[in-house]
Amino acid sequence: MAVISFIENLCKISKTELSDQTNPRKFSLQCMVEVADLNMARIRFVWQKIWKVMSEHFVWVGKHDNLMVTMFAIDSLRQLADKFLEREEYMSFNFQKDFLKPFELIMLNNWHTRSEIKEFIVMCITNLSGMKTAYIKSGWSVIINIFTLAAQGTEEQLVKASFNAIKLAVNNHFSLL
Repeated sequence: MAVISFIENLCKISKTELSDQTNPRKFSLQCMVEVADLNMARIRFVWQKIWKVMSEHFVWVGKHDNLMVTMFAIDSLRQLADKFLEREEYMSFNFQKDFLKPFELIMLNNWHTRSEIKEFIVMCITNLSGMKTAYIKSGWSVIINIFTLAAQGTEEQLVKASFNAIKLAVNNHFSLL
């Protein structure tokens, strides 16, 4: 498919732009966000292939040495997730789980090094789970995994935030979980 080839090449260009540690460019990464947004309405089979390529790139960017680049990638994922979670997910599909997985993988990749990234991911997922509760189906497994990871950490504010988010979800939306 031409769109997959286009996205793969966009990822390569993005990696080249981001390879400059002192002055990384995020232009192609921003283009990826726009391309993802414009292609969410494609049939699920095509979208799944598109997202596989894009999510791998977002996870790669989530390990970038420049904190601002990593935060940009996480915020881009948050923006896309905000739109994606409003799309209907059918009972036997797990597209939400696949879509939210990069958050979890970025968190795992930064487990021992960057508390700011973990805090930002927990904040994003807390907001998404609070605002999009009615839409979330298969995504709950990844959301709970992220909060579990955060609760296992040593940063007190992160443990509290993840506990409060789980508590809120269970108390207010148990039937949806």
